[in-house]
Amino acid sequence: MIGYQLVQDQRLKLNITPEMKQSIHILSLPGYELMQYLQEQATENPVLELESTMEVHASRRKIASGTSAVHDPFWNVQQAEETMEAKLKSQLRLLSLPAEVYHAAAYMAGNLNDDGYLEMTLTDIEARLNSSEAVILKALDQLQSLEPAGIGARNLRECLLLQIVRDPACDPFAYSIVHELLQEAASGNVGRIVSALKITREQVMTSLRYIQSLNPRPGSSMIAFEPQYIVPDAMIETHREGFTVSLHPSSRPRISISSEYREWAGLYHSDVASSYMNECLKSAQGIIRSVELRKRTLLRVIGAIMEEQRDFLMKGVQGLKPMTLSTISRQLEMHESTVSRAVHHKFLSTPHGVFPLRYFFAAGLPTSDGNPASSRKVKVRIKELIDSEDKSCPYSDQKIVLLLLAEGIRLSRRTVTKYREELKMGSSSTRKRKL
Repeated sequence: MIGYQLVQDQRLKLNITPEMKQSIHILSLPGYELMQYLQEQATENPVLELESTMEVHASRRKIASGTSAVHDPFWNVQQAEETMEAKLKSQLRLLSLPAEVYHAAAYMAGNLNDDGYLEMTLTDIEARLNSSEAVILKALDQLQSLEPAGIGARNLRECLLLQIVRDPACDPFAYSIVHELLQEAASGNVGRIVSALKITREQVMTSLRYIQSLNPRPGSSMIAFEPQYIVPDAMIETHREGFTVSLHPSSRPRISISSEYREWAGLYHSDVASSYMNECLKSAQGIIRSVELRKRTLLRVIGAIMEEQRDFLMKGVQGLKPMTLSTISRQLEMHESTVSRAVHHKFLSTPHGVFPLRYFFAAGLPTSDGNPASSRKVKVRIKELIDSEDKSCPYSDQKIVLLLLAEGIRLSRRTVTKYREELKMGSSSTRKRKL
C-alpha cells in the first residue's frame, strides 16, 4: 500500500537570476549587435534612453520646426541582390512546366551548394517530395537547362559535360576526354589520352586548354555577395610608455534613465502605473549595470591579452606568443568562460591591422630552445617559405619540416601538411604544375 511521508533532503543548486543571464548575454555581444539589442530594449522600455534614440528625437524636432532638411539615411542603402535560388526560380517560371515538375525543380534549386552543385541524391528528393522517378528526372533536366551552363550538376564531370554539349564551338575531343579520361586530364597524363583516343599530342593539348577554360563552379557567378563590414570593438594605441586600450563608441554606448517618465508616473496616482514604471525602472537599471560591467571586463581582458602579446605590438604576427584562455583567466582571477564570452566575435584594431580577439589565442609548438612557438607564427613562416621557394622545384612537406627544424621549430610532416592545407596551398606537385 502506497503511503505518504515527510522526508528532509539537502541539496546544492545553482540558480542564475534573469539579470545575471542578461549580463552574460550582453558581455558576449559584439559592438554592433549590442547597439541593436539596446535599441530593442529602449523601444520596449520607456524608461531606458539610448543616445542614438535621443539624437533621432532631436533631429525630428528640428525637422518639425523647419530648421533642418529631411534626409532619410535609408536612401543610401543598397538593394539586396537576388539569391541563386531566386534567379533560378525566375528562369523556371518562364518554362511553363507542369506544377509537380516545377515544384521538384524549384526544390532542387533551393538545395544547390555555393558552387551550383546538387549534393542531394535523386532517391532522397523522391522521398522528400513523394514524387515519381520520372518527374524528378524531368525536373533535373529542366534545372540543368538553365543559365549558366553547368548549373545543377551532381559532380564535376557532369558539370563540364553540360557546358560542352551546349557550346556550339566546343573542341571536338573535349567530350570524350571529360567523359572517359577526366582523371588522366586532371593529372596531366597526355600520353594515356593520346593512346586512348588515337589523336596527336597537339590535339590533346588543345582540348585540355579548352577544358581548362570551362567553369567548374558555375554557381559562383550567381551568389549574392553581401559586404561584411568589420567594426573593431576596441583600439590599441602604442606609445613610448607602452600602449593604451580604448573602446569603440559601439562598445561603450551612452544609456540613461529618462526623467520624463518618472515625472509622468508621479502625476497619476495609479497603482498599476506605478507598478509598471517600477518594473521598467528596475529593468533599465539592470541593463545599465550590465553594460558598465561589460565595459570594465572588455578593458581588463584586452589589456591582459596585450600585456601577454607585447612582442606582437612591435613585430607583428612574428611576435605572437602561445596563449590560452586559462592564461588570461589566471592572470585576472576570472573564470575561463567569462574570458571566452568577452572575446567572442569581437575585433581589435592594432598598429598591424584589425584582428579577431580569438586570433591571439593559439597553442604552443615545441622548439629547440625550450620556448614554445605560436602555431599562428609557424603558419606564417610556412607561407613565407612556400612563397619564396624556387617554383621549378617547390619544397615538399618533408623539406619544410627540415627547414623549420633548422630554425629550431620541431614539427611532424603530418602537421606541416595540415597547416599547408589550412593556408589553402597545394602540394609541391600541384604548385609545380601550375607554372
